[in-house]
Amino acid sequence: MAGKKHSDEAIAAYGKEELIAYAQELFGVKPEVAQGALHGANVDAGLTIESANALVQNFMNRKVN
Repeated sequence: MAGKKHSDEAIAAYGKEELIAYAQELFGVKPEVAQGALHGANVDAGLTIESANALVQNFMNRKVN
């Protein structure tokens, strides 16, 4: 059965410190930027790379007053 998706596959979640440490490789930003983007985010269960990337991109695209 080609093309069948496995919905029971585990999705990797990472802690804030780990994502900040690898910010340059993962998101193309300095660790300080990732730290600001993830500040205040509820990451008790961890974040996926995709959700962390969304937070970083949102942070980078915010309008500065």
